[in-house]
Amino acid sequence: MDKIVSSRRRSNGRTRPMAGLRAVGITMLMLAALLLCSAPTVALTPDGEALLELKLAFNATAQRLTSWRPSDPNPCGWEGISCSLPDLRVQSIWAHLSLFRALHQNSLHGPIPAEIKNCTDLRAIYLRANYLQGGIPSEIGGLVHLTILDLSSNLLRGTIPASIGSLTHLRFLNLSPNFFSGEIPNVGVLGTFKSSSFVGNLELCGLPIQRACRGTLGFPAVLPNSDPLSSAGKSSISI
Repeated sequence: MDKIVSSRRRSNGRTRPMAGLRAVGITMLMLAALLLCSAPTVALTPDGEALLELKLAFNATAQRLTSWRPSDPNPCGWEGISCSLPDLRVQSIWAHLSLFRALHQNSLHGPIPAEIKNCTDLRAIYLRANYLQGGIPSEIGGLVHLTILDLSSNLLRGTIPASIGSLTHLRFLNLSPNFFSGEIPNVGVLGTFKSSSFVGNLELCGLPIQRACRGTLGFPAVLPNSDPLSSAGKSSISI
């Protein structure tokens, strides 16, 4: 009997530390699970997601836009991006040629994606002197706070969307030189910009650049600053 009791005591002496270690391990696992479940989930803002779409569409090289990471909570620390405080909304995009050390390695090319409309608080877009192709997405007219739009010195083509005319805060527009064609919509703020905003687009026509569009009804037969009576017998804009 004494041997049995002694054996149990020795056995209990060995198992108690093991049981304690198991209890501590279980407690630590439970605490870790609790911390993981209660930790806030960090997700990129909608503005950041829209900018990643731009990066993908522009085929930008990793050497230049490595700071544009989907793991970030917002894009305010990304190169070429400035945000407003405290709401952390993207307000301007700077991505023109002077920012790039080597054009053949870091140029932006591809279309301007319609997803740019998701950056609804944008005030300025600088995408000059790249290799952007395609047309201007009509969705850009939804950026109601936009004051500056510079898409000059690219390979853009097609017609200029009338939706730009609805950008009532737009104060600076530069679409030259590109390969735009057709009539410049004389609507909204588009009718307030001079020919310098469109120079270098040889296939454009319309009132802002005082170039008649073939087959367009209602275009003045003479320049607005000329006298119709005194211009009789002189050359005029043909329709």
